[in-house]
Amino acid sequence: MEDFLQMTMEELESYIKVIGLYRSKGSNLMKLFPILKEKHGGEVPHTMEELVLLPGVGRKTANVVLSNAYGVPAIAVDTHVFRVANRIGIVKEETVEKTEESLMKKLDKNLWIDAHHLLIFHGRRICTARSPQCGACPLNHLCTYYKKNKKTLMPKEK
Repeated sequence: MEDFLQMTMEELESYIKVIGLYRSKGSNLMKLFPILKEKHGGEVPHTMEELVLLPGVGRKTANVVLSNAYGVPAIAVDTHVFRVANRIGIVKEETVEKTEESLMKKLDKNLWIDAHHLLIFHGRRICTARSPQCGACPLNHLCTYYKKNKKTLMPKEK
C-alpha cells in the first residue's frame, strides 16, 4: 500500500498504459489509494455497498471484485454479458441493471460466477458484436437470435 501511495501518476500510467482509458483509470486509482488506507486499513472492501463508494467503481467492477477476489456469487454485466445473455434469449432486457437482475433470478446462485465468465468468453470468441459465428456456435439450437435470423446467417448450400 505504501508503494502505491508514493507513486506518481506518471509511474502508475507506465504500468497501466496497455489498458483502455488508462488515464481516467489512473486518476481514479490515485484517488483510491488513500481512501483504501484511511477508511479500509489498506484492504479492498468486501461488500457491494462499500465498493461502489470508491472512485471509479460501479456495480460491474464491484461484482468482478466480489466474485473473483472473494468468491462471492455475483454476475458482472459488461458489454459481452449484456449482448450474449439477451441475444441468446436467456433474458430479454433493455439495460445492464435489468439484465443483471434477471440473470440472478434465472440462474442458480452457485452458477453466477462461472456464468459471468462463460458469457464473456462466448461473447469474445463466438457471439461477437458485429459478426457472430452462429454456424460454429454450440448453442445455436437454443438461441433466439439464431432461430430468428437463421436464413440470413448461414451460407447457402450448393
